[in-house]
Formats: sequence, C-alpha cells, structure tokens
Amino acid sequence: MAPSAKENGRSGGRRKSLNVFSRSSLSNLAHITTNVTNDGNVDGERKEKKKLTKRSSMFGLGPSASPDLVPDGSRDPFSSERLGSPKNRPRTLQKGRPTSVFGSLGKRSMTSYVEEDEADNLATSTPESLIDGEQGLEPSMAHNKNVLYHGEVQTQSGMFGMFRKKREYLVLTDAHLIRFKSQSRASETFPSIPPTYGRSTSTRHPSTTSVGSLQEVQSTNSHASAEVENRIPLEQIVTAYRVEDGRPFFTTEVVYLDEDYHGVGSIQLILYDPTDADLWLSSIRGAAQKARLLQEEPFPQRVVRYLARVLEGLNDYDAAHFQVFRVVRRAPVPKSGRVSSSDDLQKLGGTVFYMVMGINCLHLIPVPNFSDPTGRLINPKISRHMYGIVTLYQMYIISGDDRFELSFRMPMQPIKTIELAAFASYDIAAVLQNCWRYVRPLWLDRSFLIYGVDDPPKLGDGVEPSEEEEYGGFDKTLIAHCMAYNCNPANISYTIDWNVEDAPEFRLLPPTMTTKYTASELLAVMRTLRYNESFHSISFRDIDMHSMHGVYDEAGTDHVAYTARYNNNTIVGHPNINPQLRSILYRELQALALKSTTLRRMDFANALPRRRPTDMFDLEGREVEKDPGCEIVAAILPVCRAQMTNISWIVLSGIELGETDLEEMIPALNNRRSRIRAIECSHCGLSDRGILQLLGHLERQNETLECINISDNSGRIDLDRFSTSMGRFSRIRKLDLSRITRTSGDQPLIAPEVLLSWKLEELIMNGIPINDKSLDSIATYLASNKSNSLRVLQMDQCNLNGNHVALLMRSMTEKAGEPRELQLHVSANKLEKGIGEIAKAIQENHTPADLVVRMIEFEKEDHFRQLLEALRTNTTIRNLDISKASLPYDASPETCDTLRLVFAENTTLESLDISGEQAHLEVTRFGIGLNHALTGLKGNKTLKVLRIEYQNLGLEGANTLSTVMEENTGLTHIHCEHNDINLQGFTILVNALARNYSIVEFPFMQDAQDESMKRLNISMQDSQNAATKAKHETHVKSSVRRTLSTLGVSRQQKKQDLTVQDLDQVVKVLAERWDTEMGRMAMFLERNRNIAAGIEVGPDGEGAISEEHMRPTTALSDRGILEQVLNNTTPKADLSNPMDEQVLDSLAGLNIAEGAEDEENKISLKQSEVGEDKSMTIRDEADNERYPQLPVITQERMFSLDASEFFKMD
Repeated sequence: MAPSAKENGRSGGRRKSLNVFSRSSLSNLAHITTNVTNDGNVDGERKEKKKLTKRSSMFGLGPSASPDLVPDGSRDPFSSERLGSPKNRPRTLQKGRPTSVFGSLGKRSMTSYVEEDEADNLATSTPESLIDGEQGLEPSMAHNKNVLYHGEVQTQSGMFGMFRKKREYLVLTDAHLIRFKSQSRASETFPSIPPTYGRSTSTRHPSTTSVGSLQEVQSTNSHASAEVENRIPLEQIVTAYRVEDGRPFFTTEVVYLDEDYHGVGSIQLILYDPTDADLWLSSIRGAAQKARLLQEEPFPQRVVRYLARVLEGLNDYDAAHFQVFRVVRRAPVPKSGRVSSSDDLQKLGGTVFYMVMGINCLHLIPVPNFSDPTGRLINPKISRHMYGIVTLYQMYIISGDDRFELSFRMPMQPIKTIELAAFASYDIAAVLQNCWRYVRPLWLDRSFLIYGVDDPPKLGDGVEPSEEEEYGGFDKTLIAHCMAYNCNPANISYTIDWNVEDAPEFRLLPPTMTTKYTASELLAVMRTLRYNESFHSISFRDIDMHSMHGVYDEAGTDHVAYTARYNNNTIVGHPNINPQLRSILYRELQALALKSTTLRRMDFANALPRRRPTDMFDLEGREVEKDPGCEIVAAILPVCRAQMTNISWIVLSGIELGETDLEEMIPALNNRRSRIRAIECSHCGLSDRGILQLLGHLERQNETLECINISDNSGRIDLDRFSTSMGRFSRIRKLDLSRITRTSGDQPLIAPEVLLSWKLEELIMNGIPINDKSLDSIATYLASNKSNSLRVLQMDQCNLNGNHVALLMRSMTEKAGEPRELQLHVSANKLEKGIGEIAKAIQENHTPADLVVRMIEFEKEDHFRQLLEALRTNTTIRNLDISKASLPYDASPETCDTLRLVFAENTTLESLDISGEQAHLEVTRFGIGLNHALTGLKGNKTLKVLRIEYQNLGLEGANTLSTVMEENTGLTHIHCEHNDINLQGFTILVNALARNYSIVEFPFMQDAQDESMKRLNISMQDSQNAATKAKHETHVKSSVRRTLSTLGVSRQQKKQDLTVQDLDQVVKVLAERWDTEMGRMAMFLERNRNIAAGIEVGPDGEGAISEEHMRPTTALSDRGILEQVLNNTTPKADLSNPMDEQVLDSLAGLNIAEGAEDEENKISLKQSEVGEDKSMTIRDEADNERYPQLPVITQERMFSLDASEFFKMD
C-alpha cells in the first residue's frame, strides 16, 4: 500500500500490511511514497548528490554502499582521497585493449527478454569490457564489513556460454558480493579470510570479462571503466535462484539492477557440490533480503513516479493499493529438461520487470532506460503485460528458492503461466491474495490454487465492504471483472428495483453502446453477483444470452461451483448435476443458485429469443442428436431438488421449451422438498402434452405453489382435467391463462368452488372468450370475502358487453360509494351494447378504484357522452384510462363541453388518460374541440397526472395548455408528446412552466423537434427543386431576355434566392433554440422537484434560477426564424455562375447572339460610368477572359447553378 503523504496531507509513517502467510517479511515491506508531482526536486537532489560525492561503484546506491564509511557512519578521508585520486585508479588489465570481439554481436539488455514473437522489437547495445577492479578494495574494508561467506566458485559470464567460464573467489559481506581473482587477493582485503599456502591450483586467466556479466547495458554517461569495482551491492540484487537447465552441475543465478545508472545484469555460480550450492544460495538470499529491508526508500522516487503514471494511464492507480516489487521473468524450461544449443541457452535468460499491483490488475512493467543524462526515464521498447487479478488461476511458490509461478486464465482461453523469481516471492503471494480479496470482498472460496505454502490461510467469511460501497461493493467488483476480461464497464447498465416482490431486485438493462452483451460481459456480471447477498431477485429479462448458450469452456473449471455457500453440501453424487461437461451458461447460473442464500427469484423472460427446440426423433422414428435444452432449467431445478438453494420462483416466459427441458424439470417438480413457488411458462411453445405434463407434476408442489402462468401457448387444456388439477392448489395467488385455448363445452373455465378455495391477488384471462357460466363463476367469487385480496382483474378481449362489465362492477362493490381497491381491465370489448348499464354503475359509484377501458369503438357519439356525464358525479374512480377511444368523427362541441365539465366538476380523479392513437389505418382523436375542453382544468385541484398524447393539439392546443399550467396548482405530471407542437408552441409551454411550481414531470418534446427538423428539410428541398425548375425555364428564354436588354428593357429583379449557407444557418438557429428551451425546462423541473421534496431554495442560493432565464422567451415560428436569418444575413452581390465562362467559351464558335452580347457589354459599361463609383475602369476583352465579371444587381444572369448542384462539382 502506498498512500501519497504529500498529496493527501497525511503523515508519512509506514503502514504495515497483514501477513497472511505468517512471514515477517511482509510486515516489513517499506512504505512507498507515490508523489508524482515533484519531478524537478528529486532530479535536482540526485544531481546535487552526484556533485558532492563521487561514486566509487557503478552499482552503488548511495553512501550506504560506499566502502569509505567507518563504523560510526562518517567517511574515511584517506580512503576517499585515495579512491578519488586519478593517480591511484585501479589499473586495467591490458592497456589499450579493444572492445570485446563479441561486442559486435550486441549485448542484449536484461530487459530484452520477452516472448518469441516480441523479439524483433528489442533494442541492443554493446558495452565495453570492464576492468578488474578488485584492487580498489582496501584492507580497511575488512574492519568495516562482516564477511558472511566466501569461497572459490566457477562463474560464467556473457550470454550463457558466449563467454568462457572462469574460477573466481567470491566474498559475501553484509553489504556487497565481491569477486576476486584468487583467494590471496581476497585475503589481502579481508584478513579474516585465510591466505593460500603454496601455489594455487586454480586456473589463472590473463583477462577478466565484464563484471556486469550476462546482459548488462552501460550508458555512455555512466562511470568510466577504470572507476568501476568488481562488486555488487546487496540492495541491488533482485533475486538469486537455481537454474534448472539440465546440465550436470548446480547453477545459481544472481540478477541485480542499478536504478541510478542502468546496470542490469546477472552472474551465474556453477558448483558441483549440491551442499555448497545450497549454502551459497541461502547466504546470498538472506544477506540481500536483510539489505533490502534496511533501506529507507525501497525505490527511487523517479521510478515510483514513472510507475504511478503508467498505472494512471491505464485507469488502475490508487495510492492506497499501490505495491511494487522487482521480479525476474524467467523463460520456461525446455520440456526435455536439457539445453541443446546456444539459442536455447539464450531463451533461458530472464527479464527484470517491476511487478506493480494496481486496483484491478497485476502489471509487469519493463525497466525503463536510465541512461538519459537529464535524469528522465525513457520508455523501453518491450511491451508491458497486464493480468486481471480475478483471472488468477494458480500460485506456485518453491520453498527455499526465489522462484515462483503465477498462472492466469481468461474465460474460454487456456492457462497462461509466467515463471518468475524474486526475493519477495512469499510477500508477492500474500499481497496478491489481499488484492484478490479487495476486488472480491464477498467471495468465500478461492478461484485459484496455492502450492508451496504450508497450510495456506482460509478466506473466512469475507470482508465487510465500507459504508461508501453500496450493495456489497458491487460496482468495484464489476469493474475489476470488466478490466480483467477486456470489457468496457460503461457498456453495462443495471438498476435496483425496490417496488417488486422479493425486493430488492437486480435488473440488468440493455447495453448502452452495443446491441447486445458479449459472453465476457455477461460473465463479468454473473461472477460479480455470485456471493452477493444484497439482492433477493435477479432479472435478465429481455437480455440476449445466446452468447453463452451452448458455449463450452474446456480449458479449465476454476470457476465451477461444487458446494453450497455455508454447509459445504457438495453437488457430487446428486443426479443430473454435472457442471464439468456443461456450457458456461449452465455453470454460471448454477453457481449463482449455490452461492447465495438470499436469492429467491430469477427472471429469464425472453433471454433466449432465437432458441428453437429440436425433436429427439425424426419423422421415421430414428433417434437423432438430443436437443441441449435451454440449459436454465437444467442448471437450477436439480439444485432446487437437492435443497441447496433458496430459489423458488423461476420465470421462463418467452423461451421455447423442448422435451429435454421437461425431462430435466419433472424430477424436481415431483420432489416436494423442492418447494417451488412458481415456474412461469408464458409463450414457451408448450403443446397439449407439455401443458398436461407441467400441470400434472406441479400438483406435487401444491403446498408451496403460488403462481401458474401458462398464457400464450399453443396447446389446449382439457377442462375436466384442468379443473381437477386446479382444485389441488390451495395457496395459489396469481393465475394467468391469457390467450389459452380449451376444449369445447359449456362448463365454466374455473369452477366456482375452485375459485372460492383461493385467495387470489391477480386473475388474468385476456383473450379468452367468457361464457355465461364462467362469468357467473367470476362474479360469485368477486362478491365473496375470498376475493378481498384480489388486486388485478384483467379481462381484455373476452367478448364482454356493457351488461357483463356492469355485473362485474356491481359484484365487486359491497357498498355504494366505497371504492374497491382493484384494477379492472376490460379493454377491447364491445361495451357499446349495454353502455347505459356501465354509465349507471359509474353514476351510482359501483366501481373499482382503477378502471381501464382502452380501445372502445363507439358507433354513436351519444354513448360516449353518456359515459362522460356519469363521470361528472362519480366519487369512487381515482385512475381512469379511456385512451384510444374511437368516435365516428371528431367530437362535437357538446361532447367537448361535457369533457370540460368532467375536468371542472370531478373531485376524485387523480390520473386520467385521454390519449389518441396514430396508426396507419386508423386515427382516433377528439379533434379541435379538445382545446376548449382543457380549459376546465384551470380550477381542478385533484387531478395529478394527465396523459393527452396523439391528439394533434398543435399551436392552439399549446396555448390552451399553457394557460392551464399558469392557473392550475394540482397537476404534477403532464404527458403530451406527439401532438404536432413546433418550437413556437414549445416555447409558450416553457414560459408557462416558469410560473408553475407544482409540475415535476413534463416531456422535452424530442419527437416534436425531430418532426420540425424533418418538415424544414422537406420544405427546403421542395424550394430548391422549384428554384431549379424555374432556372431551367429561364435558361431556355435567355436569348429573348438579352434581346430585350439591348433595347433597354429589363425585368424587375426578383427576390434573392436562399444559399446553402442560409439554409445551414436556419437549421443551426432552429436547433439552438430547441436546446435553449430544453435547458430552461430542465431548470424549472429541477426547481419544482426540490420544492416537492421540501428543499427550500432562496433567491440567491444554490439552484436558484436567474432572472434572465425566468424572463419569457420570444416564441418564433419556423418561418419567423427563416426570415430572421435572412434579415441578419449580409447582402451578397449576385455572383456570376462559375460555369458561365466555360459554357460561353464552348459556344463561342457557334456565333450565337454575339452582337447582342457586345451591345449588352456596352450598356453595362455606360451604366457603370454613371454610377456612384466614378473610379471604375473599363477592363478590356482580355481581362474579361481572365477574371469573372461582377454584373450589376439589375442585370439578369444568363446561366444559373443550383446550390446543391454546385457542391456536387468536382
């Protein structure tokens, strides 16, 4: 974790991380300050530091690495003087020796190893051979540094064998790893090392290779070769690990990194004794680990800033979750375990990266180029790597070594393993698990494996999200999954609905940028919902899930759920549950069901719109490939049967179910312990057999079943068996039989005794012809106390007449004047027959509180007026919908006046819908008299919601509605779209809304704006076509006009034509006016909403509307805007057509009207001479050919080019 103390104003104290692996190293992780705003200061300090003290080592990291420090921390003046003197520099082995012969091959940087396909993008450099600097180590160092381990080791330099092996004497102190030619040289520097006696048996080489060894890159601005000592500061060591190369000896590779002078390299220690190899490895690892932990600043500030900026560019940076590690990415070991060629040896080389933990991803960022003399870090050519934390598949840590492996797996892709090495391998594993826990705070099971750690910690009961994170940190987890799966989180849209049964409900909405969700996006949503117990319902209604249906992920089973949430009840051994062999849709839905204890309902309506089941047998009876089913039933119902989920309400409406689905559904329905509340199968393509099977097996769930929905299926129901099955359900609350067919017979659809055994809340029977016995059965039920819980009765298109509806209304009312809290839908019935009975029931207040009678066709207007007269005195109907009423012609003044009286006299209506309908074959509206009827609303105090769409109000209706808005104080919602209201009418309405403080919902008239722009375009196109036709006729008569011009007779100048610029300006002004008025309306609506919420806004407070916006805006029509644009346009001279000159030149050889043209030019010149401008000169004939002549305004053009045709010219 790396909070920025300077940016956030907090103290810079260290923050300790929780050590989940029971190691002390993680608790000692140094604090990283990510101050990314102070580049110059740090660079200045670095340069000043270089001036004050000369570094004696290419790999030193400050004074702590210098050999000139005495035990009290001060600098030894003698050693400093001696080392800094150019006379006492260590000598080179061979003065004037040229660069290594291998230099032309190019020493590849330590940062140059990437995948094979990235090899072409790498940069190489050729550093010079360095010197043998062991003489720079003075004997006084023996008193200053403790020797931890020493011995003779065979080392290998270069690119894995490109340089020869040699024997060297290595000394490990608590600060450096130092290389000497021999033990005697080491003994001279460190007296604690015994000198050799006799002649050394080691092979002496006349030269020494580069101290940087393997893949070192040295900048031209680094220290000179003579100033470099043959030592490696321990704090620069990145890792020390065993090399599994298959060779017959034991190799330990030490990789180091100088972040000040770009020293990246490695050295290999080759030993034949495994014990000695283990001792060297453990000693170097322990000493380097201690040196790292003692550092005050684990990383240079410029490196931290560089890494922070990289993550900021990827939208993955947060100071509180910023962790950096130095790692070496090792190449994979050959399968044979043995290296066969130099090329394979090179592939074994590693690459130094910064492993940076972001919020959502793990980043491998290559080491930048440190060689810039200005101190600026240069981006390398090596690509960065990013892995989503939630895609972590496996962590493998090798005990006693720095090597470890991380495996990641994207959905439906193979596992990708990266082999790494670092001192902090255990710390990396712990931090990575903490990052995984942060983005998945509610997950109780790991989706990754851990190897190499004794007794890995358990996740426990999850992490409680902070108070700022709603719904268990849902957004945080969703973003993490989207970034890991390469999805755009902005494309995912959802809502939380609290106004439904089993609330709250998570409802996935259609994507915002694409037509449908991809499989990765749906996986991100589903895996975010897994373990989240904030929701009781999940809805994928109208979401296309075909991208997951029938798609298999054969590369792994890391996200397969095998157990329930708490009781560890496993799915192994349960029949019909086998997620390993099923699709990703099956796996994810089953995991949702298993891992949530609060989830009770799932809605998949229309989720598989293109599914078409295939039969199991062809026409000849031979078995064919089995239909896979919709996979939703197979995933959830067996889990319900096993009692491993609390889901009991499943909506499958709109998904065609086949034989496979029924087979997988029946075992769960036959088990009473499944406790199914509902399986809605509306529009599922069920046949007679399918309906019979479904209802028959649902009988075993009679104690818990609450809803039956088999509407819009092609199968028929047998009345005898249906009545028997229905009689066994005692807890039914909702019944939907809409548009279902039945066998013939005069018996009622549902027997009265069956209805009287229920306490229904919804009874929906749309599209079913109701006979007299069925009507009597329903009326009897409405009149009984058993129906007191009924809230919705829908009987649209049931062949009812007015008498039938009046019977139902009187049956449901116990006492006149007391409304029944029920919604009665009787739309699209022939209510004109017996309309008097309905009017009488309404007048006598035998009505429900909500009445919906849409699409009623009245052959006589008197019948409709009779209904309105009854509404004037009604006191029980609160919400009335009489939209799409069809009259024989426009409403008469008498009918409109009656409607006005309803508005003025009714005191109970709260919502009224009198919208019309605009269809291709029929138009239903009241006509112009509706404007007069609306005036009755001025004094109405009870009506809150008014819907008046498709009534062709126009400008006059907008004026009337504006006067109503200025005086009415009760209306809160007005819906008046699709009324042919132009900008002028919209402006009038906005001006009225400025003086209204109760309306909180009003349309922005987007449809009216689109229609207005469309009309303007058509009008302009017609004008251009007419102008083009007129100009064509003018061209035919041009010779006659020229002849008249020679006689001094000229036609009066016609009005200037519209140019393309004028038309564009008109469109621009019109759009700006619409946007301005929409902005004013938004401010007024926001003001009224604040008032309704009790938020008082003072005259000068925040949210107050300025006087400029409150001032009424001038309302201009489209034609008025056109005239205004023309008046504000700068007058233009009537320029000659650019085609005139070309046409005249082509006609010059025909001698057409040549004399007339000469005369015309003479007259033009005479007119110009007597004009106001006396300074005009007469251009000769040659000038007329070179330059276009500007004719006078009164002169008629010979040729004309339409604006639209002009822009088509090439």
